[in-house]
Amino acid sequence: MLQKEEKITVVLMVMSFLVIVIAYFGFIAGGSAPSEYSDHSNIGDKVILHGQVVDKRGTFTGDHLILTVDCKGSLVKVFVNRNYGASVVNDSVHVTDTVEVTGILDEYEGEKEIVVEQSGDVRILE
Repeated sequence: MLQKEEKITVVLMVMSFLVIVIAYFGFIAGGSAPSEYSDHSNIGDKVILHGQVVDKRGTFTGDHLILTVDCKGSLVKVFVNRNYGASVVNDSVHVTDTVEVTGILDEYEGEKEIVVEQSGDVRILE
């Protein structure tokens, strides 16, 4: 039979193990690298896109930003929420800039779009 202190030690060890497992699956395994965007990318995928900005406009409401990026002949919309850096991206990115965009693939009104999570996810390439 285990003594009280031994039982406490076993419980603490089990709890420590569970914390490590949760941390691994929550932060390390879940934080996988984005895949290159293609027409076969699925909604919810974290993707990376390279292309030239061919259009830039604000939304009619909400002060959000929508970029249209030409990626290998395919036009892809990129949505930047005002709370996640739309004004920063609007000030730094111009039509004809070549950019790298990282975000989550979503769908809006039947069209795929990449939703940016922070302004740093839109980088100008030289």
